[in-house]
Amino acid sequence: MDATQTELRGGSLVAIRSIRREDLELERRFVDSLSPRTGYLRLLSGRRPTAAELEHWTGVDLAREFAFVALAVEGDGERMVGVSRCALDSEDPSRWDFAVVVADAWQRRGLGAALLRRLITQADQRGVVLLNSVTLAENRGMLALALSLGFTARREFGDATLLRIERRLHD
Repeated sequence: MDATQTELRGGSLVAIRSIRREDLELERRFVDSLSPRTGYLRLLSGRRPTAAELEHWTGVDLAREFAFVALAVEGDGERMVGVSRCALDSEDPSRWDFAVVVADAWQRRGLGAALLRRLITQADQRGVVLLNSVTLAENRGMLALALSLGFTARREFGDATLLRIERRLHD
């Protein structure tokens, strides 16, 4: 898919497109710009991603995963302000795990919804049966977003701090 311009609440424009290997430095700056709280909610811990993880996140294996970035114009260049990604579950090929993260200054403008909608559309076109994610129960923003887009949520078996979010796309 080519980049699409998306207008967010407040009138800001972002371009949403597939992630590319050459986005590594944009991804690195994006991750480094996240507040400790946003990073914690995304990674379910206070750890920072490794260099190898950043390289993997931008060098996706299209047979097993896909990802979209939201880019905002900043000066003469672009700044990554959000990412959504989806990867084949290694234990169940009918299920794909997804994640969405939005830069702190861009939250509550509709960017997370735009990124997740793009992910759902691509997953549907690829025949993904079930999208699912595990998030912290305290991540009210992700929970509200997922529920608004037709996902269900339930406590993760064995861990009351986690929720499993799911949406069936195909039978």
